[in-house]
Amino acid sequence: MNLAIHISHEAAKKIGGIGSVLSGLCTCESYRQHYHKSLLYGPLFNENADEILPQKDSEIIYSTLESQGENYPALLEISKKYNIDLVYGKKKLYDEIHPEHSVEADVLLVGIKHLDTERIDLFKFRLWEHFGFKSESFKDWDYEQYLRIAIPLPDLIKVIYPETESIFAYAHEYMGIASCLKMQLFEKDEQLTKPLKTIFYAHEISTARAIVENLAGHDITFYTQLESDVSKDISLEERFGSQRHNYRNELVKLTTNFDKVIAVGDWVKQEYRYLNCIDEQPEDKLQVSYNGIPVHEVSFEAKQESRARLINYCDTLLNFKPDVIFTHVTRLVISKGLWRDIRFLEEMDSYFSNNNIKGFYILLSSLISSGRAPQDIKQMEKEYGWPVLHKESYPDLLGYEKDIYSSLAIFNAKSKAIKGIFINQYGFNSDSTGNRIPEGTGFFDIRCGSDVELGFSVYEPFGIAQIETIPYGGLAFLSRHCGCSYLLEKTFADADKKPFSIIDFTDLTQLPSSKYSSVNNDKILSMSENLRTQIESELIQLNGHDLFEKIPKNDDQRKSLLAQAKRFSVGLSWDNAVIEPW
Repeated sequence: MNLAIHISHEAAKKIGGIGSVLSGLCTCESYRQHYHKSLLYGPLFNENADEILPQKDSEIIYSTLESQGENYPALLEISKKYNIDLVYGKKKLYDEIHPEHSVEADVLLVGIKHLDTERIDLFKFRLWEHFGFKSESFKDWDYEQYLRIAIPLPDLIKVIYPETESIFAYAHEYMGIASCLKMQLFEKDEQLTKPLKTIFYAHEISTARAIVENLAGHDITFYTQLESDVSKDISLEERFGSQRHNYRNELVKLTTNFDKVIAVGDWVKQEYRYLNCIDEQPEDKLQVSYNGIPVHEVSFEAKQESRARLINYCDTLLNFKPDVIFTHVTRLVISKGLWRDIRFLEEMDSYFSNNNIKGFYILLSSLISSGRAPQDIKQMEKEYGWPVLHKESYPDLLGYEKDIYSSLAIFNAKSKAIKGIFINQYGFNSDSTGNRIPEGTGFFDIRCGSDVELGFSVYEPFGIAQIETIPYGGLAFLSRHCGCSYLLEKTFADADKKPFSIIDFTDLTQLPSSKYSSVNNDKILSMSENLRTQIESELIQLNGHDLFEKIPKNDDQRKSLLAQAKRFSVGLSWDNAVIEPW
């Protein structure tokens, strides 16, 4: 029996991108053929038993919090040995668009607040002894909790999975690195009798993300510099300064000790090499494995029904029926480059106005990942017309949401043919989005009914959301530094009509020669926000006509895109994306 252990902060609950990857990965056929058991392993964040595994398709089998599971004395023994709490159970992972596609996985959560300090100190010593890692440099609890969950992991695996033949330990981002290193040390001490492989699943390179987000030139500066530096064997830290203060950075550098590194996109692979100053590595050591998306065939009639719901929603909110629907479903962070959405919409507004076409833009994004309470949404809807209008106070606009709404409100005030709404909520149905959304509307409608999903990110390791409209005849407009751009090019290499358009914001050769020559390497590295904004604006303008021409404007064009999607979109599915690690 092959056991896959996935160490992540999303072991119990799906919060963001890694949760989506775990659902897609574990439910696909090629994964299930290779792995007979999957364990999701992580910290016990909440000691309220009712909130640990709240999903309807989950079950707690053993819990020290409520003395549940008397038939597991070995787990109780480990709990006492390490002075930890344990919650062991099962949950179903499923495709949220079509929940009938599901698979059961084990879940093991560890409460480590009172873990025996001698064991903590010993593990920290061994990390220094074998890997040169200085734990005393980091006082952050986020670092500490992921180090601590590593300590009891080998003993827990031996007790729960005695029949396991091979163990494959996946560190999803920095959260699982200490656990994989602990398993390696256990193997070194000959206490682990099963064959072990450790895999770093690089959903991003967090150091690269932080630098890109904080540079005034964002992706234009960073990736231009990366390509120049890698060719000269200059590392990320040589260029941008030491990152030793960042425990995530230092942990990721330790993954050169792992058996394999899986990068979710071509840029992540390059960023990993840039960080570790690696010229080249064998393809079986550092490998790109693109994420996938759920791909399900729909009829044109079903697509039209979804579009009708979105059109009716627009008519209810804004009193017009749009010809084209733009969407952007995303997390609300700087890396998504949402200001580029506004600049794109400004460009399209003139084309739409000149051609007597109307457009509707839906931005679905929130700083509250758990969502706002339905009663709050309905109260805001009733009092002042949310989500068309917003107020700067809880339960409405918080933090960065204020900036986004302000930019969209200014656009709406000036635009002639395109209007947008900002739904700062998690979910898209009558329960979560208010009384004015058409009855029966669900999240699938925003995927199936969209004409264009936007994604002009400045940092996007892959970008699952950007391509979720494509299987249903929609388009993706994205930046070159979305990792999925390369997957799209490969998948649709033989397609007559490419269901995507890519703007490379680092390709300054597109600019007029006089402006291009003025942006030399010195200006790239010290690029101001003003110069970066000018470049973005000009590149969007230069690509404006091609983008407008690509947008489907009638049902015949939508039928054609949907027919093509049925032929090629299987290449975007998880079954196509997953690799067998050995």
